[in-house]
Formats: sequence, C-alpha cells, structure tokens
Amino acid sequence: MDMLQIKYFKIVAQTQNISKAAQIVYISQSSLSQTIQHLEKELGYPLFDRVGRHIHLNANGEIFWEFVNKLEQGYTSMLTQMEEMNEKYQQTIKMDIQCASLYLPQILTYLKEELPDVLLGVTQRNHDIPSDADSDIKIYASPELEEENNIELLLEENILLALPQKHSLLNKKNIYLVDLEEEEFICLNDSWSLQKMIEEQYKNRGVQLSTSIQLDNPDILRHLLCKNLGVAFVPEKTWGVDFARGMLELRTIADFSIRRYVYISWKTGYLAQNTKKCITLIKDFFQKL
Repeated sequence: MDMLQIKYFKIVAQTQNISKAAQIVYISQSSLSQTIQHLEKELGYPLFDRVGRHIHLNANGEIFWEFVNKLEQGYTSMLTQMEEMNEKYQQTIKMDIQCASLYLPQILTYLKEELPDVLLGVTQRNHDIPSDADSDIKIYASPELEEENNIELLLEENILLALPQKHSLLNKKNIYLVDLEEEEFICLNDSWSLQKMIEEQYKNRGVQLSTSIQLDNPDILRHLLCKNLGVAFVPEKTWGVDFARGMLELRTIADFSIRRYVYISWKTGYLAQNTKKCITLIKDFFQKL
C-alpha cells in the first residue's frame, strides 16, 4: 500500500463514481479500477459496494477511510516537523472560509503584515460544498454551540432585519413577524448555512418567507440591499452596518430571534509554528469586532 493508492481511494470514495474520479486524477478509468482492485486484494477485503455506475463505501471501506485520514495527518505532521527542523520549510497555509467574507480582505491584510513570507491559500465555499480535508484552518458558522479540542468560538451574533433608509417599518417602535408578511426579501439560496438557519426558524413559527430575489453570492446580496431592492436578514457583526454605508438600518424583530456562532477550527495533529500564529492572529482580529 502506498500514498498514491490512498489518494485514489479517497477520491473514489468522495465521488462515488470511477469515471469522475479518473477524470479528476487524469488517468484512465481502467487504470483507476485496477488500482482499487489491487488495494482491496492487498488488504484482503472489498472496500466498496458496486451498484451500476456508482460505488459506495461498505463497512470495510468506512474503517479504512478513518485509518487513511489518520495516516495522512501523521504523514503531513512528520514532513512538517522534519522540514522545519532542517529549515527548508516554505509554508502554505490553506484556509477554508465559509462565512465573514465581508471582512476577508481585512483579515488577509492583517495576516500578511505579520506573516509576509507565508503563502495564504484561500478557498470560499458555501455550506453544501464539502470542506477541503487538506485545509489547515476553517472559519464557519453554526446555529449550535460546539466543543472540540480543535475548535474555538470566535464570536456570537444575532441575525437582524436590514431595512433601507426611509422604510415605513422604521417608524415602528417594535417590529413583529406579522409586519413582514408583505415584504419582499432578498435571500441567499438554501445551500448557505445562514439561509438554512433563517428558513428553519420561519418553519418553526409556521410562517412563509416571501422571497423576491434568491442568490448564491453574499456580496451581490449586500449590493442589492443597498440598491433598495428589498429587505433581508443579515448577521449583526460579520455583516453589520459596515457594508451599508448609511443606506440601511438594522432592527431586531420583537417575536423572532436567530443567533449564530462563528468558529475557527484547525487540523488535528502537529501544527507548524506559522499555522499556530495564524490562528492566534485570526482570533485577535475577531476579538476586535
């Protein structure tokens, strides 16, 4: 068993399709199939159940999946420590950013000031796109409090109603859900965790959200809000009033409350010194919010 076999195994497991996996790794379908078959023969057990064109991890495959993830982490940690010891380490820190995109330019500027020689590889993705297992650091949001050794809470924030200046609802001392029945909302699509939170709360209240525009890009949503094309629910701190530039006001809903938690997580195992410093800097940045 070698690292190439492990790489191919993981890609096949993730795509559940030999043809798609072969395209990703730029080899023929027959070569990839043979590699998986040789791996299964070497282990003595089948790793996949094959149904038509699709293959799925079986119970043996699930065990092997956990093993290879730990093996890869250990291998990467070993190389990192050896490279640092021999002063040959030119580090890339891979960051998976799933929320707080409004502040991403400021975060990266802050990091580069302190880590000028480190390459920051940044990926932005929404909730439904699987996280990159190779990411060193991830910033994401959840409606739940989470506790793990490699997870830390960055901030808590309410989800508030964003209204254009001179909107009639701004004249009300208290705004209730019933006041929003005729409002046209600009929303993210439900592949985003923020939208899932909002829709879940609406569903629990038995209320239907009236959507006029649905987007897959938070930046465009913010732009349309400022163009007075509707109202929206937005995070209080990670969006806040910074994007509104005096054109919007954020208000609470008296009978409707949503709260989310923004976390930073990192790989388990050995962390390079620059990765540790990057985590500390990100936590420091969010504390200032």
